[in-house]
Amino acid sequence: MRLLIVEDEWLVAQFIADVVQAQNIEILGIAQSYDDATKLIDTLDIDCAIVDINLRGAQHGIDVARYLKTKEIPFLFLTAYKDMDTIQEATDLKPLSYLIKPISKENLIAAFMIVKNHFPDHQQSAKSHPFTVANDGMIMYNGEMLLLSHYERIVLGLLIKNFRCVVSRETFFEHLWNCPDDINEGTLRNTILKLRKKLNIEIENVRNVGYIFTKYL
Repeated sequence: MRLLIVEDEWLVAQFIADVVQAQNIEILGIAQSYDDATKLIDTLDIDCAIVDINLRGAQHGIDVARYLKTKEIPFLFLTAYKDMDTIQEATDLKPLSYLIKPISKENLIAAFMIVKNHFPDHQQSAKSHPFTVANDGMIMYNGEMLLLSHYERIVLGLLIKNFRCVVSRETFFEHLWNCPDDINEGTLRNTILKLRKKLNIEIENVRNVGYIFTKYL
């Protein structure tokens, strides 16, 4: 997925870029005003945009969103505004999501987990690694079967299929619920720790959201 960031606070824009790039989302540009945004929209092949409502200049983020709609480009709103009139005007444009500042890493990741459902081919393009999941659930590394426990195969299988994308805790539990033992946060956490140690892979904990398989060594 290719993203445009429309945000006039540079530190906020960089924060957004750092977080979403960890989810294998490509940042095509950062615009700080309406004019900057429309120039990038006209010249870049953008899949989605995140737009701050309060921008410098006479025209604000809602104007940018209207322009995006003429190009049929979906968008999220980001704003410090909390008044109902602004929220109503924004929601009338049907954004994919609406985030209130200050935003946390967890909220931003959760929002883009939802957004990526609009781009079903995205996860396929992210699968660049030597792991494969067989039809019977067995895990292969460079063609050789890995010796893993039942829990480890389920957890690692989900992480592989969503390489460099966050897998929510709810998704893990949905797949683990029919295991014979009780499943809880501790079980999931211990399984992740064992996979990190056994396979020397990097699995990042996204607090209050889930886990992301980011790197193999």
